[in-house]
Amino acid sequence: MAEIERFEVVKRVSDKYDTKLYTHNATPDLPKVHNIGSIDYYENMPYAFRFSRINLNISLRSIKTGIPLRAMDIMGSGGFLLTNYQEDFLRHFIPGEDYVYYESQDDLMDKCEYYITHEDERQRIAKNGHDKVKEFHNYPLRLLQILDIVFN
Repeated sequence: MAEIERFEVVKRVSDKYDTKLYTHNATPDLPKVHNIGSIDYYENMPYAFRFSRINLNISLRSIKTGIPLRAMDIMGSGGFLLTNYQEDFLRHFIPGEDYVYYESQDDLMDKCEYYITHEDERQRIAKNGHDKVKEFHNYPLRLLQILDIVFN
């Protein structure tokens, strides 16, 4: 998404829901956003991901393939992931079971409303995503895959 579209998404979400943003950048144009400031990515961010009701991943439009590291970190921390559609997720995860994606701003708002009011389902999806990352997307497995590619 273009920077303007990202801004519009965050503004729209923050107009309806309590929204925290972890960034060192000032956000004066987003008065309803609680700008928490910088946070230690290794020590504290996993807790922010885990204990947020919904974690948004909004990829830049220029990113055509791949799964953003942030998305893996969210699921790996046990957080609920709501992301824009990226085809590569479908190779490793099941939408509505391990994570949720949105296709438009209206769809995003509908899904925010739904998952905020369906706590058990949201927690089940977060747990499934966590379990799948833990089992299939860990460093020992990735290292074996890399070595297999390099030496095979």
